[in-house]
Amino acid sequence: MTAPDFPYPHDDAGDPNGTRDASGDERYERLGEDPAAGPEHGPPDGPADPVESSDGGEADEPEEPLDSGDVLRRLAGLLGGPTIGLGDVRVRGQNATGHGAVAIGTVNVTTSGTDGTGRIWYERMSETDVRELAHGYAPTSSDQQLDRHLKRRHLVCLSGPSSSGRFTSAVLAAARRHGLDRACVLGAEQPDDLLGPSERLPGGHGYVLRLTDTAANAVDGFTLVALAARAESTGMTLILVGDFSRRGQDLAGHVVEHRVPPAVEVFRARLRQQLTGRCVGWCPDGCDGGCVERYLDDDCVTHPLLSAYLAGEPRPGEVVPVVELIARSVPHGPALTERLEQLLPRQLRERATQILDVNRHDGPDGFDGWAADQARAFRLACAVLAGQSVAEIRQAAQRLAGGDLTGIASTGSRLRAPDLDTLLGSTLRQAVVVVTDERATGGQRIEFGAGSEQLRSTLLEVAWTDWWLPGQLLGWLTDLARSDVPGVRQAAAGAVGWAAGRDVRAALETVGDLARERRAGVRQAAAIGLVAMAMQPGLRQRVRTELDRWAAGPAAHLRDTVARAYGLGLARLWPDAALMQLRLVAQARMQRRNNSVVRGLVEVYRDGHAATLVPELVDWTESEDPEVRLHAARTLRVLADRWAEPPREHWPELLDLVRRRIVEPAHVAALWAVALGMPQTAYRSWRTLGFWLNRADGDPEVASHCLALIRHVIAGRPPLRHRLDHQIRHVWRPIMPRNDLLDAVHALIDEDLP
Repeated sequence: MTAPDFPYPHDDAGDPNGTRDASGDERYERLGEDPAAGPEHGPPDGPADPVESSDGGEADEPEEPLDSGDVLRRLAGLLGGPTIGLGDVRVRGQNATGHGAVAIGTVNVTTSGTDGTGRIWYERMSETDVRELAHGYAPTSSDQQLDRHLKRRHLVCLSGPSSSGRFTSAVLAAARRHGLDRACVLGAEQPDDLLGPSERLPGGHGYVLRLTDTAANAVDGFTLVALAARAESTGMTLILVGDFSRRGQDLAGHVVEHRVPPAVEVFRARLRQQLTGRCVGWCPDGCDGGCVERYLDDDCVTHPLLSAYLAGEPRPGEVVPVVELIARSVPHGPALTERLEQLLPRQLRERATQILDVNRHDGPDGFDGWAADQARAFRLACAVLAGQSVAEIRQAAQRLAGGDLTGIASTGSRLRAPDLDTLLGSTLRQAVVVVTDERATGGQRIEFGAGSEQLRSTLLEVAWTDWWLPGQLLGWLTDLARSDVPGVRQAAAGAVGWAAGRDVRAALETVGDLARERRAGVRQAAAIGLVAMAMQPGLRQRVRTELDRWAAGPAAHLRDTVARAYGLGLARLWPDAALMQLRLVAQARMQRRNNSVVRGLVEVYRDGHAATLVPELVDWTESEDPEVRLHAARTLRVLADRWAEPPREHWPELLDLVRRRIVEPAHVAALWAVALGMPQTAYRSWRTLGFWLNRADGDPEVASHCLALIRHVIAGRPPLRHRLDHQIRHVWRPIMPRNDLLDAVHALIDEDLP
């Protein structure tokens, strides 16, 4: 929560120096408007000077402020999953590592390393993560065979098809062999890279290396023997995971066939894990957990649709999204039936095909040949621009198919109900909701109903493979991403990110073109595209490599886009990389009057990394680069406006972190000193400190921590001591004449005087 405005004289406008983002959680300076004088000066009377870009151009248009949580939720709907990062995760460096359906920020990598060449890397999973993994794992008959092989050998090839649970099985086998805190995920370009002399993998650990089909087919016996010898010499074990079905005879003795557990057992185990600790049966006399088993047996596995689906033995990777769907709202009876009908993967593909194959499924009398193409484009535009007005969706469809919607009458920009139903078709009409909204152009918006989110990505998939050339679709999405309508830009950017899962090179080139745009709103769209790519685990390494290159390069707009991407959610995935790359971006002249870096740093903080961020910002304040010091001060100013959650809402959040010993008081004091003394941030910083003292008066515990912090701030800093004296006498005392805490603050000044 944030502090309300502190009532300074000559500041009736409220907050002339900042803007509140969409969530209301922070204030960000509208850079260039902060007073350049000390704390005794008010905001400037006239407008700020025009913002210049790094090449001396004029200011680009302001973009719509976005909250990272909203962006991630919208992208999750388009990408067909309820959380960030569905699927097995494999990334380079200290990043999220997981299994099945894993959300960014829920898996903590405790150690990571590399050989220095960038060709191999490893990540150690925490004991908590391994326990969670085991809790949702359905044992299989090949587990015991794998354990026996690991007792006799230091290298085993676990063979199985993709999405069969083979990776999870290997990680748990490594944990059983070496301990829950010694299971590591290993990455390498080729298995031969592990034989290099520069490699230093800690011994006594179990390593799991996933291989592509090409790499698995290329492994030879000599490489296995050499890797086994190296593993034995260091006391570690190595499990190669891949499809070795064609190499069974060549690699005899090293291969263990992974046997996929029954789909119903996978479903039971995963749903039981998701529902642990929750009451799902409205237990009248206290819940003992038995309602979870009753829900599994009576509502789920005996449900006709779900029973038929599980009887088809889908792979574990296909069962996970169904489990996540059910666990989200625990539907019963008809509600469960409705969800299953909408979201079972096989039915989704059939439903998407029905929606786009207009001539076949709507009948020959529904459309003539040209209008059918228009209707198909309209339906695809609904999937891309869900939540936007019907008028915007219609214009997007015209861009894709060309011409107007033949034979479809309209009144102004509003489509008549029968004609809109004709365009949607019966199948899509059941999945969407037409919302009457007078704020929208034409007064109508189209949204996908609850539980229908995955249909959007399936429609894109069918359109990509069956109806339009990929280049045509990508060009259309790029055109939409340059729209003047913020919602259209942002939705199209998410679809560009989705397209990276089909053609990553083309999608990255598209995002790069958008990131070079002078318009801030288009660069914001490019950042959303990067976030959408990173939400797909298989693309994370490519995205990370591209961000490394952009952040270190000379192009100011590309660097700005990197910061925007971290501020819109990527900081949850790569907090360490965010700090490193944002420091590079902060050095750019373009960022003097831009809040992209601050948003990225605040996102790191919000994701629970205050203990890492605050010392890093202190290091920024000691930089020789004035731009870096400025961004550290700006970030402190924003963080100081945050207040703790109930029941400690009377505490400034930073001060509460000091109280809980999560951050050091000396570090917070150092940041305050820079923010209070730097002309660009002094006004709002003194303002916020005054509000802290206003709220702390009458609360002895908060007041004592405030006094201790101020003592740290002014110690050894005579200019700040004199500014504080001026602030108390001429600003705070007239506003807070009954604030007894000001006397104690003034006493700190006196005791520090020579």
